[in-house]
Amino acid sequence: GRAVMKVLYIGNYNDRTGWGNACANNILALDSAGVDVIPRAITFNDSHKTTNKRIAELEGQSEQGVGTCIQHTLPPLYCYNSNFKNIGIFYTETTTFSEAMWHKHINLLDEAWVPNSQMIVASQKSGVKVPIKLAPLCLPMEDYQDIEDCANVGEFSGCFNFCFVGEMIKRKNIETLLRAFHTEFHPSEPVNLFLKLSKPGYSHDETLKHFDALSDSVKRALKIRKNYKKEIAITGHLESRHLHSLMGKCDCFIMPSFGEAWCIPALESMAMGTPVIHTANTGMDDFCVGWRIPSSPTPCYMATDSMDSVYTSLTRWMEPDLEAMCSIMRVAYETYKNNPKQYNNKRDESIAKAREYDTKCIGKKLKELLYE
Repeated sequence: GRAVMKVLYIGNYNDRTGWGNACANNILALDSAGVDVIPRAITFNDSHKTTNKRIAELEGQSEQGVGTCIQHTLPPLYCYNSNFKNIGIFYTETTTFSEAMWHKHINLLDEAWVPNSQMIVASQKSGVKVPIKLAPLCLPMEDYQDIEDCANVGEFSGCFNFCFVGEMIKRKNIETLLRAFHTEFHPSEPVNLFLKLSKPGYSHDETLKHFDALSDSVKRALKIRKNYKKEIAITGHLESRHLHSLMGKCDCFIMPSFGEAWCIPALESMAMGTPVIHTANTGMDDFCVGWRIPSSPTPCYMATDSMDSVYTSLTRWMEPDLEAMCSIMRVAYETYKNNPKQYNNKRDESIAKAREYDTKCIGKKLKELLYE
């Protein structure tokens, strides 16, 4: 066998965010494949202690004999160290990112790893010259096998439940989701829209107030009826078992965002047998099973809640078509109601596809990338 490779892995795996989780799962994937990985934490918010026992054990190792350094962070923070092979892992959600000058930083390294095929094209268009490799994200699929029934929402029972999990930021396109839902479904129909929301820098109460204000303004602007169905919106920190219990009770996950390098809640939903509606021509195309909303490239706009240099109107993201979103949400509901066999096939396909992204499967793939 080959000598065990020692890899220094720098990332924000203790930040309690989607990207923090992705980073932690990558470390555990490499570890599961027998790579000698040495994690070092950086943070983009308030630093937290390492809670994962295995990662804490790995942190205890010495950096002696490291041959490769993975920098899982924002390209402007990359630095080249001639003692190592230097690999950068980064995520973007737009068709190009040259106006942020990220390619200059990425080209300092030996190679770049990105999670989806859309990003390979975006990187090439944006002037990245170093080799770009596909390194998908992963989840421990065994965590989604027997979801305990520990959280309940009375309104869920006897209804078809759409599920959205994400931040209240412009890129996630929640406003269009609300427009589509209330345009397509009459309050008398047994259909719910469940949203688990967070907003960076806002308390849970403030986040809910923001959502209520957005929902009210959408309904006023639609001018369709006096009374609309109330969405089921939850903010605040839920234990993952409670969140998974709620997500598992939903019948369709929907992510209408303008761009997504991945979407962890979509993959979690699929692991529990829930098909996904997603914006076509984004990173979600690689793994989502369900329905694709046709989309077209449009200049980024109003993304004032992100870093100054990204999502500017000098680049594009993918705008999902509103009327298509309406009809696809209708198709998901009608399939569930009138064609259970076809709907159950989608459930089975979702689970099968999700399993391809199990920690151990992706660990093997990442190990191959290291040895290429």
